[in-house]
Amino acid sequence: LAQAQQLGASLYISPLTENPRALSNFTVTIKADSLGEPVNAVRGVLTFPRDRLEIIGISKIGSILNLWVEEPRFSNVDGTLKFQGGVPNPGFMGSGGTVLHVIFRAKSAGATSLIWKEGEVLANDGKGTNILTGLQNLDFFVDEAFAAQAPEKASPAWWQNPLIIINLILLAIIFLIGVVFLEKTILNYHDRHSHHESHDDGDQHT
Repeated sequence: LAQAQQLGASLYISPLTENPRALSNFTVTIKADSLGEPVNAVRGVLTFPRDRLEIIGISKIGSILNLWVEEPRFSNVDGTLKFQGGVPNPGFMGSGGTVLHVIFRAKSAGATSLIWKEGEVLANDGKGTNILTGLQNLDFFVDEAFAAQAPEKASPAWWQNPLIIINLILLAIIFLIGVVFLEKTILNYHDRHSHHESHDDGDQHT
């Protein structure tokens, strides 16, 4: 026990910068510290409340682990996340080493917690000594969802606008009146022209 305390390693979830909201997604990062001795393996089982949260994705980008004995897997039915991975020689030593990014969806508002059920951090000492001295849970609050916004009312199409329809009808009437007037003008012109020609013909015969 004294040796484990001296070496010391911890597994934890980095605190959130702000409360997530219900019906929205947010990401938490699982991290490891090992300041006394390099580690070559990390294993954990994390639990979450099924009525409050669900996992929608996992990312290993930037992880200190690249030898996965057990690929990260989760169950939204059981409310668990499990993983087990290793680090090649010379191992990892330091603070804030990223293990996994976990993308959650908040299902409802209220106080909630991510709680470690199991955890191991094994030293790169050739014996696989478990030097884990701390598992830090994460407590946080899920805020209420944003109020749903009413969808913007779409502008009616031009043929659904009564003012435009009325204007089009008036234009059509004016156009028809103009056509009729033009036809009458042309007919009157032809009538006068024909009458004038007939009169001229009569004068010539006389």
